[in-house]
Amino acid sequence: MRAALLLGPLVLPAQQPESLPDRIRNCHLAADQRAELAQSFAAKNYSRVADILDREAAAAGTPAGAAELRALAGAVEFVHGDMQKAAAAFRQAASAAPLSDADRFTWAMALVNLGDTNAARQQLTGLHELRPNRPLYLYWLARLDYNQRIYEEAVAKFKQVIAMDPAWPRAYDGLGLALDMWGRPDEARNAFLKAVDLNRKLARPSPWPPHDLGALLLRLQQLKEAENALREALRYDPTLAMAHYHLGRTLEAEGQDTEAMDEYRAAISHEPVVMEAYYSLGLLCRRHGLAQEAKTAFAEYKKHRAESPQ
Repeated sequence: MRAALLLGPLVLPAQQPESLPDRIRNCHLAADQRAELAQSFAAKNYSRVADILDREAAAAGTPAGAAELRALAGAVEFVHGDMQKAAAAFRQAASAAPLSDADRFTWAMALVNLGDTNAARQQLTGLHELRPNRPLYLYWLARLDYNQRIYEEAVAKFKQVIAMDPAWPRAYDGLGLALDMWGRPDEARNAFLKAVDLNRKLARPSPWPPHDLGALLLRLQQLKEAENALREALRYDPTLAMAHYHLGRTLEAEGQDTEAMDEYRAAISHEPVVMEAYYSLGLLCRRHGLAQEAKTAFAEYKKHRAESPQ
């Protein structure tokens, strides 16, 4: 369970939505078709965009032309969040012509989201072999190792990534996660501290490095340091449910029960499927005589646990 709690969001958009209008404007279609595509994309009418691209790909006069449009459709479906359609579009495009590095990476990310680890690993390994000096692909291979609990290999890959890009906070954060799960909490703490320091220098810091540091410090019973780290995470993203949950546990351990209950409630309000928050809230409410709220919290905990895949 700890790995699932600490990993954070697995996949961020591989191709940012703002890059797709340029691809639409530069595709080989007629000007009026490109204008319709651009207008539909700007309106977030992704289904319309996909329909046009599918129709035109089927009518394309060359395999390369069809591949261009199907790859573009895959990128649009990825942004739309339909990973099945994205993967299918990329697969069709790749059968007709080689994909660009960016499209192969987006395809890999769609496969990761679908849980097709072997196929994702195949794409990422190919990209890494083609561009061995680019840390992005090795980073995601390390993430796949982590997800599959191959922690020693994940640690080795994250260290290689750091050697290539010593200023990348996510690489240190990933290293900390893998070291922690490999049973090396002191080394993990040092990696998280480096991740947090580098993360603070970003224009838009991520909440995950301080969250992951705080969750580790909580387990190590370094409560004040854990509280500080988790509050930092919530400054970056006040809606991060796991940070609220772990802050609640920290505050409860510090004897601040009222504040802890507030954090458990905040976790539930932002992400109702965080089962642990219901259970912790139920225990704390029962301890303070809030019988009805405790009953409700335990009922929700049992409900979500029954619905959760085993």
